[in-house]
Amino acid sequence: MTNHAMNYAKALFDLNISDGIVQNTKDILENRELLDALCNPSIKKSEKHAVIDTIFDHEIRNFLKVLCDNGCMELLSQIFYTYESIVLDSKNIIKATITFVTRPDDDQLEKLKEFVCKKYNKGNVLLELKEDSSLLGGFILSVGDTEYDKSIKGTLLSLHKTLIRR
Repeated sequence: MTNHAMNYAKALFDLNISDGIVQNTKDILENRELLDALCNPSIKKSEKHAVIDTIFDHEIRNFLKVLCDNGCMELLSQIFYTYESIVLDSKNIIKATITFVTRPDDDQLEKLKEFVCKKYNKGNVLLELKEDSSLLGGFILSVGDTEYDKSIKGTLLSLHKTLIRR
C-alpha cells in the first residue's frame, strides 16, 4: 500500500460521500477500457474531465479529476481497498476471512467472531467465507496481515520444515 493511496483514501472518506456513490463509481471503473483511458497520459485532461462529468455522480467528480490531474488513477484499486478499511474501522468493524474444507457451523463461526472481536478490540466482524479443499481439513483465519493457520496442510508444511532443519 502506497502512502499516496492511503492519503487519497482518507481524503475520499473525509469527503463524506455516500457508500452507494462510491460503490457505483467502483463498479463503473471496473470497465478496463474506461480506466485505461483515464490513466492514459496522452489524453488531454480536459477530455478526461469531460468523460468524468458525463459518467460519474457530481459528488465524486472533483475527486476523480484530481486523481487524473495527478496521474494517480492507477491507484484506484488500492484507494478503494483502503477506503473500505477506513469505513469499517469508523464503524468499529474488522474484516476477516476464514478459509475451510468443511464449512463451520453457526456456533463455531460465532466463537471465531468473538475471538477476533476480543483480539482486535472491535465491536463486530465482517467475516468472509471461502472454501478450499486443498487444506485437507481445519481452517485458516486471516485478519489483516495476520494468519491463524489451523489447517492440516499448514500443520504438515510446518512439520516438514521442522524436519528439514534438523
